[in-house]
Amino acid sequence: MILTWFDTRVQKGNFDFATMNKIARGLNMSASSHLMSIIEEMVAVGMLTSRRVDKSGRWAGREFMLQPGTYELPRRRAINLKVNGRPEGQLELF
Repeated sequence: MILTWFDTRVQKGNFDFATMNKIARGLNMSASSHLMSIIEEMVAVGMLTSRRVDKSGRWAGREFMLQPGTYELPRRRAINLKVNGRPEGQLELF
């Protein structure tokens, strides 16, 4: 589920690192220690990468992203639309 969530973000053009809370909200879950242990295990295995983020006046946080090279954007292609045999426009597909 976590990899699919990241993959969906990348397909929509969002290459930002995500915090634990963003990941939990995206999965309709709560940010729990159980989810954090799953994410940390994925970082240890090499599926995800993490970085430290210093926030002024607060403790340092961590953000996560898919490991570089594990995702690929689909190529867009245009399909010509015909209505009643006449060209009407184009539809862009991924």
